[in-house]
Amino acid sequence: MKPFLLALLIVSQTTLHAATWYVRADGGTRYSTTGKAGGQCDGLADVPYPGTGTNQHCAFSDFRMLFSDGAYATAAGPHWSWVIAGGDTVILDCPNSCRVGYENGATSNGSVNAQGYAVALAGNPYGSGAPPPPSGTASQHTRILGRNYASCQDDSLKAAINGGFGVNPVIALNGVAYVDLACLNISDKSDCTRGSQNQCKTSYPLDDYATSGISTSNTTTNTTLTDIRIHGMAANGMIGATGDGVALQRVVLAGNPSSGWNMDAGNGQTGTGNLTLDHFQVLWSGCEEEYPIVDTVPYHWCTDQNSGGYGDGLGTATATSNPAWHVTITNSVAAYNTQDGFDLLHLEGNGSTLTVTGSQMYSNMGQQLKVGSQSASYNNLIVGNCNALRQAIPGTPTGYNTSLSLFCRAADTSIALAVADGAPTYFAFNTMYSAGLTNLQITCGAATCTSASSLIYEDNIFLGFQNSAANGYPGSVTNDYSNPIYLDPGVSTLFSNPGTKYDHNSTWHWKSNWACPQAKWNEQAALCVDPQLKDETWHNYGIGDMTVLAGSPVIAAGVAIAQVTTDYAGTLRPTPPAIGAYELVPPPVSYMVIVNNIGSGSADNCRGTYAAGQPFNCVLTNSAQLISISGCGGSLAVGSGTYSGTATASCSITAQYAWLDVATVQAQQSLFWVRILVILLLLLVLAVFGLWWFKWRDRKPKA
Repeated sequence: MKPFLLALLIVSQTTLHAATWYVRADGGTRYSTTGKAGGQCDGLADVPYPGTGTNQHCAFSDFRMLFSDGAYATAAGPHWSWVIAGGDTVILDCPNSCRVGYENGATSNGSVNAQGYAVALAGNPYGSGAPPPPSGTASQHTRILGRNYASCQDDSLKAAINGGFGVNPVIALNGVAYVDLACLNISDKSDCTRGSQNQCKTSYPLDDYATSGISTSNTTTNTTLTDIRIHGMAANGMIGATGDGVALQRVVLAGNPSSGWNMDAGNGQTGTGNLTLDHFQVLWSGCEEEYPIVDTVPYHWCTDQNSGGYGDGLGTATATSNPAWHVTITNSVAAYNTQDGFDLLHLEGNGSTLTVTGSQMYSNMGQQLKVGSQSASYNNLIVGNCNALRQAIPGTPTGYNTSLSLFCRAADTSIALAVADGAPTYFAFNTMYSAGLTNLQITCGAATCTSASSLIYEDNIFLGFQNSAANGYPGSVTNDYSNPIYLDPGVSTLFSNPGTKYDHNSTWHWKSNWACPQAKWNEQAALCVDPQLKDETWHNYGIGDMTVLAGSPVIAAGVAIAQVTTDYAGTLRPTPPAIGAYELVPPPVSYMVIVNNIGSGSADNCRGTYAAGQPFNCVLTNSAQLISISGCGGSLAVGSGTYSGTATASCSITAQYAWLDVATVQAQQSLFWVRILVILLLLLVLAVFGLWWFKWRDRKPKA
């Protein structure tokens, strides 16, 4: 019992004493008893430095003062470690820039700022990023937040964190637990890259670049990143795998010239535990964002593997997870990356799983989606326009794609899908457009593939386009339509394996040697006609509207899958469902609200047409005379004279008011005639006065 009470006391004290730290431009220098003397602020109040005194209750003026006490330091230690404790909160008010790294890159003296405070490691600009913050607990996370973290989807509201002069990474999360980052805009102030184009100066004098934005490891656990944009780094937006309980929501990685998120840190390790990405976007990886930004689509210096680059949006190490890694991607986008979009083909081993739902993949130079075995891909929109970056995309800088040549790598295949013995691979309710040689290539994963391998391929729409110059393919083209599915030799019997399902798919405009239905693979319930989607044109870049038109043959032509209850847009799937990512969106429903007034009052101001679910409010006149009001499922607010409800059908409201009694009516009529008589008398008086005035004026003696 005593150890339990002691642990409870420790947890209670941690919760009670968690501090909140503040950084703002008008704050002061950090006060420290062991660091540089004369510090102005304790960092524990959201107020500016008052102008005089030391150790005042005010904010720090510099983000770096949270992990540097101003004294000379060359490595982690008492002068280079976080002042905050586990479970504390940091609020960053950095609308313009909170710098991380050296103050200037001329010499190693750049570690000291203008106030004479050491804010980086002497002689080591590369390692002067924010070190891993202290871990929190399950009940009290450590939090580093932009001021507007409560509502921070707009990038202009995020705290601007700028790494510079070689720092790598800007913020390290390796090995941390129970840490939350939110409302941050992480970048650098340079146009250079660590790749083959416009290379950064990596020795003194340094360019003002940061190699990567955030680093993680497979010991990073129970950590969240929310409303964060990482853009224009010199190499990677993020680097490293993850451990259990890591979640990213509304994170955007854009214009990072090596990769968006390279989960292969080069240490031979891959991830474990659970990782979730929701409303995650990875865009223009392999290209550098302009600095300063000039163009509306500000990405240039693009490279691919032929020109010394990389370019995956999201890529994993070729390593087996142990224990298993379970990755879930929802409502996300991978587009305009110079290699693959979501490259997760190697996410396998020891029961590892991958789920990709409700996401878009298009305009990537390699494959749009690569998924390993034991994966599930539902409700996705996939366009294999791998020649997108050949195009003169409006808003891009002139010559942005000069160094690109490896278009449609990996045999011009849009999607790579692995299967393996032990568990089925699911691929269902996806809508796919392809003009490439192959739409979907099915291969054997890291494990063995025998008759125990299986694939559930149901409710998908494939719409093929010609492999032609008009559709983005210069030079040698087939002028044939795309091949819907290709089986690697190692899985040639997949569609005859027990447990495999190949049915209720829509295929239109297929390759000349394809058959629909594909009898050799025992395809069932095939729909071999135009699916009638809203936009059935080929886009050389970007993505069109793939919603279903009224009357489409895919409506109610699918087969229900228990784990798929909604479509791409969140609409409930009926039984039977539509084939493809979308159900038919019904036209807006409207209802008429009619008001009947009886007696001496009215509720007419709520009469009209309402959308389904729209509230109505009837403000009553002469409410004191109201006897009753009912209809349309509304209710009368006590003492307010308002009758309110929600429109769920066309309906009528009846308001019954008291009729006025005879005596009241007679009294009101008498009062009316009295008022008329008074008005007439006033008019008569005015007329008499007027006559007198004119007669008096005419009798005045003339001069």
